[in-house]
Amino acid sequence: MDLNIFLTSSLILHANAWAGDIQISWLATIPFACVLLLIAVGPIFFHHFWESDKNKAIVLVLLSLPVVFYLWSIRQSTNFKSLHAFEHSLVDYLCFMSLIGSLYVVSSGIVLKFKWKSTPLLNSLLLAFGAMLTNLLGTTGASILLFKPYIHANRNRNHKVHLVLFFIFIVGNMGGLLTPLGDPPLFLGFLNGIDFFWTISLWPQWLVANTYLLTTFLLIDFYYWRKDHVKFSTNQNADDDTFHFFGKRNFIYLGMILLIVLLQSPSIGKPIGEFAGEILPIQDFTLPIIPAAFAQLFIAALAFATTPNLIRRTNDFSWLPIREVAILFFGIFITMIPALEVLRQQSSNLALDQTWKYFWLTGGLSSILDNAPTFLAFTTLAAGNDGIASLSFSKPLILSAICCGAVFMGANTYIGNGPNFLIKAMAEKNQIKMPGFFMYAFLAFILFMPLYLILTFLFFW
Repeated sequence: MDLNIFLTSSLILHANAWAGDIQISWLATIPFACVLLLIAVGPIFFHHFWESDKNKAIVLVLLSLPVVFYLWSIRQSTNFKSLHAFEHSLVDYLCFMSLIGSLYVVSSGIVLKFKWKSTPLLNSLLLAFGAMLTNLLGTTGASILLFKPYIHANRNRNHKVHLVLFFIFIVGNMGGLLTPLGDPPLFLGFLNGIDFFWTISLWPQWLVANTYLLTTFLLIDFYYWRKDHVKFSTNQNADDDTFHFFGKRNFIYLGMILLIVLLQSPSIGKPIGEFAGEILPIQDFTLPIIPAAFAQLFIAALAFATTPNLIRRTNDFSWLPIREVAILFFGIFITMIPALEVLRQQSSNLALDQTWKYFWLTGGLSSILDNAPTFLAFTTLAAGNDGIASLSFSKPLILSAICCGAVFMGANTYIGNGPNFLIKAMAEKNQIKMPGFFMYAFLAFILFMPLYLILTFLFFW
């Protein structure tokens, strides 16, 4: 609590010093840095304390309060609309969690269970399928739908960590580049007027990235597959010899959620309204963001109520993974407000005059900030006084660099993209010991650096 009081008083004093100026104090980024540090070292040095979601929530709320007080204190002393930014961040958090949460609940009501002999080739094919499916169901939906059968198929393997890591890399991140449904940054671009089908033009970057990862995975999995000496018993249960597919009605719920996502864009809602105008009195089917978020939550509640308990038990359904994501990202969304504004203020010093700089800066910050607001920050900087939608035809190469940086480098850390922590939590629930924050980031750095250099010289130089 002393730290909370100290940070609050320091920020308010610094705000008064800047009264009448447009600058935001760099001290306001300290709580955000503390959140990142705790996420990184909490499981290592404070394991028993940090594993409690209640303790996480208390700490993150205490770190968020100085930022809230600071934003209130500067509401009239700067040109930065601090309260509007706070409100906007809360709305973004609501939309973020409603989409991830609803997809988590609905997808958890679908059982895909089958027996295959775990081989590197079949694992690679499933990951390749996930890379395509994520463009329809989103990284969260595809991850939840495929993770359980993926791990179940490899249940006899001794080495499973690399299986989860590449699942995060491919299904949780790099697969979702081709549609706005694939990843939250692209969805925000869609809501701001970028054409739904524009991202399909990024297929060369998508192909290079996922081919690189799948090839690397195939080699690594072959090594561990040989090391594990995988054997399958001839006395398998009858249930293991057949393909199981339960919870078909939940695909209807998934379709309803995706329809709500699409209808949040005027480019989809208005044409539908014009088409249906002759029959219905509604001329515009565009859904406001907040009602759309609550509609997704309602569908999730309906799916939860109508899904048999047997299906949820089969999927080992638990609220723990999504609860942890909700708590952690609440702290991130609140404390990162000043950090994003400081980034905007310093934009003139970034010398963003070349395409590759947008790729690396967007990606680098997406590694420690959530990639969705980082995407908005850099597209806004690139568009200037024009809207974000103008980038698709005035600066398409820069827009592609920002999209690729946000989507691809969101895989660099556990906090770069929402599904990363979710998949990690699901893996740990399945007794798979995952690398810590720093080890994960180190492994990602070693793996991705050659890929990022290849993408830079092929597409953004």
